[in-house]
Amino acid sequence: MSLDEEAELKKGRVRPAMVVLGLLLAAGGVGAVAMGLKTSDERLTVEQIAKIKKDLYVKPRAEQIPDWLKLADQGSFELKQEALTQLVLLDEHKGAVTVATKALADVDHRVRGVAAQVVAAVGLPAAEGARAATLKAFAEARAEDKPQLAWALVALNEKSVFPKILEVYKAGHLAGVQRLGGGTAFDLEAFAAMQTPAEWAGLAGDGSDSVRQLVAGILSKTGDKRYLDQLIKLVNDPKNDVAREAVSGLGKIGDPAALTPMLAALSRADKDDRQRFLEALRDGIGGRGLVLALGSVAKDPPERTKFQTKQIFDMLRTLADPRAADQLATYLETKPSVHWMTEAALRLAELGDARAVPYLADRLRGDPMKIYDAQKDPEYRRDDNERVVSARMLADLAVLHPQQAPDLLSKAEDAAMGWATEKPQPHSNALRFLVAAGSKKVLPKLRDWASPKDPLPKAGESGGFPMAYETAQGALRYLGWAKDESSWATLERQIGRKEAAMDITQAGLQGAGLTMVAMVLRGLAVGSAQGFAQWGDKRAYPILLKVAEDDKQNEGAREAACSAIGWVATDDQMKEIVAKAKAATGDGKKAVTRSCFLETLTRRPSPAATADLLAMIAKDTDAIVRHRAAIALGWGGLDDATEKALLDKAKDKDLIEDAALAILLGGKPESAARVVAMFGDVPKEVLEDLKQIYFDAFGFWSDEDLSKGRIFRWVANADGVARTRVRDTAQDWARLRLGAQFNNLEYDNGPHSMTRVVLRFRLLDLAKKGDPAAKKGAVETLKFMKEQGALMALRDEQGDTGQLAKRALFELMNPKAVLGETVPDAKNPASEGGVRILPPK
Repeated sequence: MSLDEEAELKKGRVRPAMVVLGLLLAAGGVGAVAMGLKTSDERLTVEQIAKIKKDLYVKPRAEQIPDWLKLADQGSFELKQEALTQLVLLDEHKGAVTVATKALADVDHRVRGVAAQVVAAVGLPAAEGARAATLKAFAEARAEDKPQLAWALVALNEKSVFPKILEVYKAGHLAGVQRLGGGTAFDLEAFAAMQTPAEWAGLAGDGSDSVRQLVAGILSKTGDKRYLDQLIKLVNDPKNDVAREAVSGLGKIGDPAALTPMLAALSRADKDDRQRFLEALRDGIGGRGLVLALGSVAKDPPERTKFQTKQIFDMLRTLADPRAADQLATYLETKPSVHWMTEAALRLAELGDARAVPYLADRLRGDPMKIYDAQKDPEYRRDDNERVVSARMLADLAVLHPQQAPDLLSKAEDAAMGWATEKPQPHSNALRFLVAAGSKKVLPKLRDWASPKDPLPKAGESGGFPMAYETAQGALRYLGWAKDESSWATLERQIGRKEAAMDITQAGLQGAGLTMVAMVLRGLAVGSAQGFAQWGDKRAYPILLKVAEDDKQNEGAREAACSAIGWVATDDQMKEIVAKAKAATGDGKKAVTRSCFLETLTRRPSPAATADLLAMIAKDTDAIVRHRAAIALGWGGLDDATEKALLDKAKDKDLIEDAALAILLGGKPESAARVVAMFGDVPKEVLEDLKQIYFDAFGFWSDEDLSKGRIFRWVANADGVARTRVRDTAQDWARLRLGAQFNNLEYDNGPHSMTRVVLRFRLLDLAKKGDPAAKKGAVETLKFMKEQGALMALRDEQGDTGQLAKRALFELMNPKAVLGETVPDAKNPASEGGVRILPPK
């Protein structure tokens, strides 16, 4: 729907319709709907319209479609608008085109506008049958539907009316045309297809600024040297909005004749214009254009040089375009200064390219206090972050390229060992790289660090946490990752250091004077549990189970043990866990035990647990246990019967949150949309609670979440939820909250976890080489992660991957505006991206 139409709906401007329609539709009286619409002049209130829509949202797709088809044909404006939209969102394209073709002749021109949006959304070839009706409606158009109709004809590539459509463009009326479901509809490539490149080139001198800007963008897309003269003319246009669109075309052509005027335009731009020029390069040709722009950096004063270079490297980091790898490698061969060498190597490593390794290793050897001048580069001496991030990137590369481990070690092992041992404490990133690459040199140090010779703190002892034991927790995890057989006993010993009678639970520590020793014992148990989880050996099961069932052990240690069990247990052992979770009924310590074993079932879903987990979603179950049961149930994926049972449970206002959570995590998009629509019948606070427990459910991401398709399911379900409405408000919160959790993938956060670099690299690989479902899931997930560079690279691929990526990139760059939602640690997608070429306003 257009923004104006959405505003009309929110203001409650309605047309005559039959009040009884809502009752009939809610009762499933589809046959009576049309009769009621035709025989009454009474007005539906906004609330009644919202209820009619809600009663449809909660139905299965197969039952929704006939009702939407009837409403699209005979409903009030607001209901026709929603019906036409929902038919497209439900992928009922044939029916949508049929009713839209009829609606193009509606007496209400607002309805015609929505029908035009349907035609544009469906496009060719499916909407070919609406061509004649669209042309006729365009000839009769008024202000409220002319822009939408013009854009529908662009989508149909109807060249016969191009001059008239160009006039609509010049007037700025295409800028407000929205896609059904939200987001700008204007697509430069679709508009470019209305003429040949040569015909567009003929408009390079047009008197309209907006047309020259359009031409600059279209010719830049071609990268065709035949239009070099026009692009040089346009890059020198007095209007910066025109000039910046020509920059990317010159960069794409790439020869000296094109690069010289491009770099000159960048060099003469002021601070604000330079940012916009760089954005045009980024969005036009990607990372390669940004690397080319390094040639335009001012040579002096030094502060400007630093600012402009940092500006480009920061943009390269956000973009993460795999196509820039060769240019970055070439830049590194020019031997830039230490800081910019580090930045370029990090950008290369973030793309998963192992050519960064020798440069990162070289940076690990340099103490910032020694390699940077106190007068020239004081800001680089303030911390050791360059080495911290360099080691993290080395670790990511070791995870991504295990087959290259010998080469990685030959280039970086000594540097990582040197940095790890020169400080009082080794940084975990260095240890992660060394064990991921299979280093043997690090094992003696890991064994020492994992077994401190310092005595445990005594009862009543206070002060800072002992450094040796702080180091031990991480060392224990990495010993397990190394699978060093001689260290098995160390893990077993350290996880069992707590004396059986000692109570270090949160409650037990009250006034006992054991806080410091409890923190140390907890750290040893957590580190050992994580080590066993990394190792993945079934021998650890009884060791971990003992910790998990110790009701005097610290809760954090028990949680870590339960999580680790999911990585080591056999199928038969998992059946035992299911039985133990079922048997741990009651409050207090029993609830803690049950919650702990539910964590195991989340890490390692078991079909044998489905019935018991479903039974835990009950009123007499502790709320925290119920939440954990919903997560465990959803994590494993739902079959049709379980999904139906959860939809039934959602009818109970006391269970709707947990039933919905399980469906959002494990169900199908259709069911996710249906269950969220049910929140229209409960207080608003209940939906807010769901938003929070949904967000909290994603505290950990593992490599199995990708390999088993869970991430793709979560993304699809969040998109499914977005098509429904509660109290006439679009439900975009699942997209925003899941997106915020993707933003939290910067660091390794536990056994088998993934960083963003690792996930992005694997998604790119799946998008190229996976089966059709995997390709689609990978592309949609990259869009969800706002990975512009990855999608730009995939757009260049042949076949379905390229088509999927092209559409995903367009939607990423033209996001739906979302208002009224606040998300922890998240950016509003509406503030990201944006097409470079927009119609004038």
